[in-house]
Amino acid sequence: MTTGETGLEQETKPTGPPRKYQIDFKALEASGRSAAFVVLGRCCWQCQSVIEEQPELAGDLKYLMKQITTDCSQRADYLLPGTPLTEAVFRLMVATGNKPLTIQEIADQLSTAWASIIYMKDLSEDLLTRLLDTDNDYMISAVKK
Repeated sequence: MTTGETGLEQETKPTGPPRKYQIDFKALEASGRSAAFVVLGRCCWQCQSVIEEQPELAGDLKYLMKQITTDCSQRADYLLPGTPLTEAVFRLMVATGNKPLTIQEIADQLSTAWASIIYMKDLSEDLLTRLLDTDNDYMISAVKK
């Protein structure tokens, strides 16, 4: 915060490019959870049935990410409006191949996915930043420079 000419404190925003966020799969593994298993749980039932027939695919994170990107995320039920916000961000990041995204990109993509709902969830920059800057079970965090 800075004090302006009026003597009132004003909120200052950091300058530079906006921070980007992504899933830290190494941190997910370090927490004792299998990244592949966590991602497998987001696959559609069709992909899960293929994996049941070929169990060696269940542990292949790259294969699972590709399936979600090209198939599962294209289905209407992949990112439903009732999805909790952190889960929705996780699903979005998996669907984009874990490409680092800014808060604005996350908000825009969720707004597009949920365009048909009457009462839009709060996707403000402030809320998403607080949500992602706090430790979360999904290991979504700011990309280290």
